[in-house]
Amino acid sequence: METNTLNTHRENDSDFNQFKVSLKYQFLAYIRTRRFIGLAIFSLIISIIVTALMFHDEYSSLKAADSVSFFYQYLSLFTVLFTLLIAAFFGGDLISADMGTDAAYYTLVQPVRRSVLFLGRFIAAIIAAFIVIFLYFLVAIGASLYLYGTVSYLILNSIALLVLFISAGIAFSALFSGIFKNPSNGIVVSILIFVLGFSIMDAVVGSIAGIDPLFSIYFVGEIVYLIFDNNYSTKLVTHGGFGAHGATSYVFLPSIPQGIYVLLAYLVISGVLAILIYTRRQK
Repeated sequence: METNTLNTHRENDSDFNQFKVSLKYQFLAYIRTRRFIGLAIFSLIISIIVTALMFHDEYSSLKAADSVSFFYQYLSLFTVLFTLLIAAFFGGDLISADMGTDAAYYTLVQPVRRSVLFLGRFIAAIIAAFIVIFLYFLVAIGASLYLYGTVSYLILNSIALLVLFISAGIAFSALFSGIFKNPSNGIVVSILIFVLGFSIMDAVVGSIAGIDPLFSIYFVGEIVYLIFDNNYSTKLVTHGGFGAHGATSYVFLPSIPQGIYVLLAYLVISGVLAILIYTRRQK
């Protein structure tokens, strides 16, 4: 009995050590790449441009407002799109980096379970992506301190939701990484689905058909900045034109609980499927 327990402990310890090694070296590989450096610089440039434009056009109104309204306005401009783009870059080749390159001949014959290897890489991708996007938040925090001398505590809630959003986006992108052997294809397809696919579906299903697009990760990602508004309506109906035949349009917003549940569903379902694909996929 003691022998079996010891063997089980060794196996678990081995898996955990392999996970740590996978995470460590994948993260180091990420931060040394031109992609990571380029995206980090891009994040800083975009955040500075957005802040400068807000200061130039709305400085008086911003100064008269507060930290909460500033963060809402700042994060609503670009955060959802930017987060999904970064998720596509870090998740779109998570699996295909092995399947579509010569690294597969070395990696896949190692005595490491693919599920453990995937989890290490997945966490490393989340950390690397978070660093890039946090730079965008960091500039906003600095601007809030400059304008008001304080930072709303809600920024911590927003960052927590951001981590969940990043994780779900990377897990979903990893599915396409497992489908395509070429790493570039997985990234490109993920970007197209995130930027074009979901945004078009949101417009058609939500604005025109009047159906709440809770299936869309693009839609529910808005909770990252909606957390700064505690009194918004989740559905707004407007009527245009004249008479009974005027056009009707709909505007939907996810509630915070709805957004969390849907993002968790994306994370769990996509993550499990990605692991299954990686485990069963051959070179």
